[in-house]
Amino acid sequence: MLQDKFGENPLSVLFIGHNPSEHSWESGHYFSQPSNRFWKLLVDSGVVDDDIEVINDDLLVTKYSMGFTDVIRSPNSDSSTIKRQVFLEQRPLFYKRISSHANRVKVPPKRVAFVGKRQFSMLFDPPLRSVNLGLQKQIPPGFPFDCEIWVLSSPSGRAVMKWEDRLEPYVGLYESMHSAF
Repeated sequence: MLQDKFGENPLSVLFIGHNPSEHSWESGHYFSQPSNRFWKLLVDSGVVDDDIEVINDDLLVTKYSMGFTDVIRSPNSDSSTIKRQVFLEQRPLFYKRISSHANRVKVPPKRVAFVGKRQFSMLFDPPLRSVNLGLQKQIPPGFPFDCEIWVLSSPSGRAVMKWEDRLEPYVGLYESMHSAF
């Protein structure tokens, strides 16, 4: 079973998936499906050092203070079958889970990064018709804290995109993480 991975420290980034794939649920690791490109996108964008091991969400939690969760906590390898009603039912539980970690460490994450458009869109009522990748200006209703909100391209092998287009929002996230304020 896949558990939220928040760690014991404030988070630089909280990665938010749609729901865990059956492969991730069984392996206990986020984005573990062999055709998933999440880890390569993190390395190629510079978000993490190139010495990261493939499918090492535990290292990202401890070394980089990054966390992982999903809006919906039940496994399903075809997220398109998850109905709107499920999002409406899960939204308060999702907000509660991420708020609990922020309260425990006494600070919200600096950034949340939705790994894919659909889970971000479905937090709105009605769902957003269109979502641009990158840093967002809109905040979902009831979102529990103020931080940068990013929407990253889907790393799924099923999503058809040019590599440069897929990588671009991850590079933007990297730049945000390393900009001098």
